[in-house]
Amino acid sequence: MRLEGLPLRGGGEPVCAPSPLALGCEKLSEQEVYLQLWNELMRVPHGDIPSALEVHRRIRDANFLFYVKCASWYNDHGHIRDHKVAFVRCLFESQDPYRGEEESPYLRNVAWALLQELPLQLVEQVVMEKNPRCLRSAVIHYLANMDEGELSYHLLRGGRDIKRIVRRLHIPTSRSDNENLRRIGVELFSKKPELRSIFKKLEEAKTPEEVAGLLRTTRIPAYIAVSAIKVRTPEIMRVLIGNMSVNELLQSLNSLGRMGAIRPNMDIIRGKIQKALDDRRLNIGRIRSIQRHLDAELVPAEIFDNLTYVTRERARRESKIDKKVAIIFDTSGSMRTSLTTARQLAVTLAMACKTPPLMFTASQSPYQIRPEEWTFSHVENQMSLIRPVGWTPLGSGLALLRRTGETVDGIILISDLAENYPPFFITEYMSLTYRPSIILVHVPGDRDVLSHQLRERRIDFERVDIGTVDQYSIDQIVQLVGRISPFETIMDIMAYPVPERPPETKQPNYWKEDEENE
Repeated sequence: MRLEGLPLRGGGEPVCAPSPLALGCEKLSEQEVYLQLWNELMRVPHGDIPSALEVHRRIRDANFLFYVKCASWYNDHGHIRDHKVAFVRCLFESQDPYRGEEESPYLRNVAWALLQELPLQLVEQVVMEKNPRCLRSAVIHYLANMDEGELSYHLLRGGRDIKRIVRRLHIPTSRSDNENLRRIGVELFSKKPELRSIFKKLEEAKTPEEVAGLLRTTRIPAYIAVSAIKVRTPEIMRVLIGNMSVNELLQSLNSLGRMGAIRPNMDIIRGKIQKALDDRRLNIGRIRSIQRHLDAELVPAEIFDNLTYVTRERARRESKIDKKVAIIFDTSGSMRTSLTTARQLAVTLAMACKTPPLMFTASQSPYQIRPEEWTFSHVENQMSLIRPVGWTPLGSGLALLRRTGETVDGIILISDLAENYPPFFITEYMSLTYRPSIILVHVPGDRDVLSHQLRERRIDFERVDIGTVDQYSIDQIVQLVGRISPFETIMDIMAYPVPERPPETKQPNYWKEDEENE
């Protein structure tokens, strides 16, 4: 995905072509350089870490200041996990850009601080490369300061990840001065792990009260505990639900419904769903996917309503779309492979708007979508019968908008932009009595025609290119589109504070560890 900028120099050529990383940045203004670096970053497809690393290194070497600021901003506001891994890796391997030294202490200290905020699975991906000593210190600090309950959870669920990290970095465990590291040694490298003995104790427990007591004192993942429990009484189920993370609960709703455990524990379930509003590990797309697969016969309607509220509020919090917009999406035959993506984007964008948007199809028979309620289910039901067919008259949705007499602040067009049939977009846009902003969401398909026509007519627009789309990139697209201008994002990045490594951890022997490795 990438953002394409507007004509910035008196209506001349857009600044995003060609790339400054290929031609050099000396002829561009500082702000234009930042925008093009951001475009280059967002071009990377999700799921391809080697390609992401290659682009990250070019961006880092082109502008260290922007890169370190962007890494800090993205760690808190970004959604694509591969980028978070690439940021930390590239900062750890950075050389000093000013003194030509092999190491850059400042950038590596930023990486040290950023790594502390990553989930364990991403830490494991960072470690799987050639690693400097600074990374070993960061990972030791990460494991040594992990909450006791969280460590127990990861030892039972992700023990292989921790074992790979420890072996890769030669981290001392059983002989370490730190309790967490000693515990890792006992649980993963000894013949008598203590934590896993909980399974035998659960099997040998004779009363439900004894089982519930064991579950309360040990933070064992619920889906693992269920396999070791012979009898599931209401008390045991209540403790299990209380031990679940928000993500585990949402994924288990159908199973809990079959066991009749939802209604007696609605107070706990309601509170956990409310926590999904602030849980950064859960994104909107993931919650929507879970909601679509819930069985209405097993799960009460209240839970569907609560999940709809969470997704709507999360979308509106993360988006800056506070103006009235018209969402127009292409349903022509050339969109056969991309209509699902366009529909998913349109639904998410519609829910992210502070005020209800206007939604139109761009086809030979344009249609206005008017859901009874602005919820995912109602919008998707309205769009479910639309099929890709015919030519690509991208101005048809605008023509229908003009007939309604409504005015909007912005137009979001979702298409492959391969316009080939009247009414044409530019013609209809020029016939409007006002000039709303234009955001083109370019999905894969035929060759883009509209962008070139807009440039020739010197009509300002912005473009978001979508490569591989999944639940993470959808959320990020909504966030970026909502900015209305990519310069707002750039300004936020450059003003973002960079995390600092605690001074005491920079001392050579601050950890006082025994260097004899496992």
